[in-house]
Order: sequence, then structure tokens, then C-alpha cells
Amino acid sequence: LAEGRMWPTAVIGWVWVLGLALLVQIGGQVVIAYAVRRLNPALSSVGLLVQPAMAVVYAWILLGEALTAGQLLGAGLVLSGIYLARKGM
Repeated sequence: LAEGRMWPTAVIGWVWVLGLALLVQIGGQVVIAYAVRRLNPALSSVGLLVQPAMAVVYAWILLGEALTAGQLLGAGLVLSGIYLARKGM
């Protein structure tokens, strides 16, 4: 992957990239909007706030990404903030 081309060179490649980007972005936003309307506000806000921390964890587990100290610190701060907000400080 590091040695190959990063961007497509043919038009059909760009069509696929655009299609996937739109599907993921639009599909993800539709699912989030659907869930936010049906869940209580506290649960949906926690779910939205925990996404960046979970993305780091999933990248580590599924993709073998190395975790940096900054990422771990950021995830810890996010999770601590969610805990304090849920607890009512």
C-alpha cells in the first residue's frame, strides 16, 4: 500500500471513490439522525461524544495502528469528560 498509487488514475476509480465517500458520509449522517430522534438526549449525546475515542480503539484493534501518547491522553480526557457529565459533577 505504501509503495502503490494512492489516488486512482482512471475515471472509474474516481467514480468509485466519490460513490464510497458519499455513501459513507450520507449513510452515516442518516443513521445518526435516525438514532438521535429515537434515543433519549443523554444517551445519544454520550454516543456521539465517545466516537473519536472508539475510533482510536478500533484502529488499534482492527488495523494494528500504533497508539500515541497524545491519542491515549485525548481518549482519556474525552471519557473522563463524559463520565463527569453523566455523573452531574
